[in-house]
Amino acid sequence: MTYAAANAAIRLRFENEWDDATPVQMPNVKFNTPDTEWVRLNVAQASSRWASFGDPDNNTERNLGQVMVQIFTPSGEGEGRGLELADQVRSIFRSWRDPASGVRFLVPPYARVIGVDKKWYQINVVAPFQFDDFT
Repeated sequence: MTYAAANAAIRLRFENEWDDATPVQMPNVKFNTPDTEWVRLNVAQASSRWASFGDPDNNTERNLGQVMVQIFTPSGEGEGRGLELADQVRSIFRSWRDPASGVRFLVPPYARVIGVDKKWYQINVVAPFQFDDFT
């Protein structure tokens, strides 16, 4: 398993499950911020460790990371819509495992209210994941 394969599986899952009505900013892709609600998808690798260590070609490297979806709704309109979107994100990644890539979400996703910053009210949803690489 590679970082590229893990990221591709996560992006595909999000794209297939997300409601097209809310625009998504993907990493390193040009995006014009709308005046309405929108979200930003981030996939970050966190660390790696040995899950098992033995003979050559019989080792398991466990890679840890997290998905963060930043949710932006217009400020001054309450937190309701932001929390609805946070619940949608949580349902996409909760307990999801991808047999093809080996990506698995074993820890429940959680939301963090960031609050108001000028024009936007922000909530971040964090979903920890892991995948193994066999060496």
